[in-house]
Amino acid sequence: MVSDQTKSMMRTYKGNVHRRAVYMSVLLIALLSVVIYSLTVCRLDVSFVQAVEIIINNLFGTVPERTEDYVGWWTNQVVVNDNVPRTIIGICTGAILAVCGATMQSLTRNPLTDPYTIGISSAALFGVTIAVIFELSIIPFLPYESSKIVNAFVFSLIPSMAIVFISSFKKTSPNMMILIGIAMMYVFSAFTTFLKFNADEAEVEEIYEWSLGSLNMAGWEAIPAMIGTTALLILALMVLANRINVLATGDNSAISLGEKPTRIRVVCFVIMSMATAVAVCYTGTIGFVGLVGPHIARLFVGNNNKLLIPLSAIIGALMVVGADCIVRLLPVVLPVGVITALIGSPLFLYFLYSQRKKSVW
Repeated sequence: MVSDQTKSMMRTYKGNVHRRAVYMSVLLIALLSVVIYSLTVCRLDVSFVQAVEIIINNLFGTVPERTEDYVGWWTNQVVVNDNVPRTIIGICTGAILAVCGATMQSLTRNPLTDPYTIGISSAALFGVTIAVIFELSIIPFLPYESSKIVNAFVFSLIPSMAIVFISSFKKTSPNMMILIGIAMMYVFSAFTTFLKFNADEAEVEEIYEWSLGSLNMAGWEAIPAMIGTTALLILALMVLANRINVLATGDNSAISLGEKPTRIRVVCFVIMSMATAVAVCYTGTIGFVGLVGPHIARLFVGNNNKLLIPLSAIIGALMVVGADCIVRLLPVVLPVGVITALIGSPLFLYFLYSQRKKSVW
């Protein structure tokens, strides 16, 4: 017969599973609600029913003619060419940043790690600065806007390649990987600052706006890359989730179980760096999502990456899309990165304070 202690443990386990399922369902519903609301947020008076009708009509090729129904045509343009791509890009960007942040924190066992800690954002910003000031592109003869995206992507891969290169010659600890990234961050920041001193006012303004992050810098052309990158990132890290869980317990435990910590970290860092590079080159540097999102997710599902990764994606998407809705409701023009920083900073301070009594790890 099953002992009372075993029955109690089974009830506790089932209760935890049920509670986590409820948390994930509620947060998913919250994300869907914000996504639906974001389709209607604009300077025009658009209801949700109108937005859905416009999307369905476009799917079936029914688009208002400008000469016959100018108001309907303009509303269609705003919903289809502004709201829909912004929402999709916001979902993908938030998911990428939060998933990468959760995985990096597990791999390094450092709650302060996020995708930008390893220098990706600074390197990407340097690539954009070169394109803006000198109109130079890594790939010659590209249009101006394309050159910024290409430069941001190529330069954002340099920090991860430096980590991989150093790790291939010397066994590198998690803290050493972070220190390498921080060093790369300061190097690229110094180069960017030097170039900005020799730029004119319009160029500095463009670079500054990009450095804060915005969802209005890309349209439908970015959707395939963003959706594909998000799906591949989550799929790859879910496959590696059990190994990441093992590494989170410590290198000695991982080695005793037959895992190779350095190899797993290098593979994960390359995957996450490429995914973050795609997000950064289209949206700029949106801060605090990869840092705060995973901490919120851990409060609901704990440290198991099988649950942490998908929930971090939901929370990250919720943060970015929600912040973008706030930006579009304000009477002044602000980059979405400003709102995520305003929301993320106090949350991050709260997590730092709460760790004095009880660690979220």
